[in-house]
Amino acid sequence: MIHAVLLLLAACGSDPRLEGKVVDVWGEPVEGATVMMVGQPERPLTDHEGRYSLPLVPGKHVLKAGRDGYIQDHAEIEITEGEPGEGPLFRLYRKPEAAGYYLVGSGGYTALKPQTVRNVGNELSQFRGLESTGDVRGESGAFRAILHTELKLDQILRLGLELHELEFVRKAQLHGPVATVEVEVNLYSSKREIPISIQPMQSPTDYLITTEGALPPGTYAFQTQDLLEPGDPEAFAQIPTDLRAVHPFELR
Repeated sequence: MIHAVLLLLAACGSDPRLEGKVVDVWGEPVEGATVMMVGQPERPLTDHEGRYSLPLVPGKHVLKAGRDGYIQDHAEIEITEGEPGEGPLFRLYRKPEAAGYYLVGSGGYTALKPQTVRNVGNELSQFRGLESTGDVRGESGAFRAILHTELKLDQILRLGLELHELEFVRKAQLHGPVATVEVEVNLYSSKREIPISIQPMQSPTDYLITTEGALPPGTYAFQTQDLLEPGDPEAFAQIPTDLRAVHPFELR
């Protein structure tokens, strides 16, 4: 979070202060959060309304806010000598307790459950998808998810993390050694890839995943290793069964 705070001036009888607030991403005050201006000794704790107060020190500064159980947030500000002003509003995400994907909803997190990718086909071609998309439900609209993992960003990118919209396919044409044949599929398969942004957070184990636009109601899944793509059957066969997992969810 980056802010430019320009405080115009006036001499005051008491020391001017930078006043602000810390809330969670659902708008609830975070009491007992530490707020600090890097390089300054004062580190106040927020009150029951999430409010903090810091001395006004002219110049460019980095402010940090955090509390146990939350992912730290920071802001860059610029202060000129002057009267008290409104400080940055910090919005903290709760830190997930276990590795995995979490939808950020209007009232909290929803953990995604892995589902194993199945394949229908032969040695020449395959159709891949999920027999069931599970029971995880979220809200359509502006999309946010948290990935909690020990993997570094370059490792996540090498695995090819993608978000796909799914559709149920009952039958499909598959190429056989002699001719193309129609087979029963009955799988939820990839309809299209949804572009995502993967942003490291102020935590070595957490990433914020967003989409450029709102997501309409539908069924979606996070995949890696091109598991939902009708690619090389031989490469797919080399992936251990317990690693052929994607994380589906439905938006309503």
